Parts: sequence; C-alpha cells; structure tokens
Amino acid sequence: MLWLINIGAFFRWLFKGCKTKLRDELHGMGEPTWGPSINFENFVIGLLADIVIIVLFIIVGCAISIF
Repeated sequence: MLWLINIGAFFRWLFKGCKTKLRDELHGMGEPTWGPSINFENFVIGLLADIVIIVLFIIVGCAISIF
C-alpha cells in the first residue's frame, strides 16, 4: 500500500508541474486539495495510475498476441 502512495505522490508532483518538492509530496506535507489528507489523495492517484498501467499492459499484450 505504501508503494501506491509513493506512485501517487510522484504523479501528483508531475501534475503540479514539478513546482513543489518531491520530498514534500512523498511525506504528505502541505494542504490537501480534495481529500481528507494528502496521503489519501496520493493513494487514490496511485491506485488509478496502477489500474491504467495494468490495462495498458493487457491491451498491448493482446495486440502483440494477435499479430
């Protein structure tokens, strides 16, 4: 579960345009924007990013097996 928070923190840092410090995002420092805490927001973003990555692997794997 910690890896989902770290992945979410990385993508959140990218979404902000790398204007904040990655260390602050990883440690959950700052004000949450839409959730109860930054760690919760990072968890949700990490979960969504992992779902997208898994779906892409499945689609690419199916496309490769067809050809």
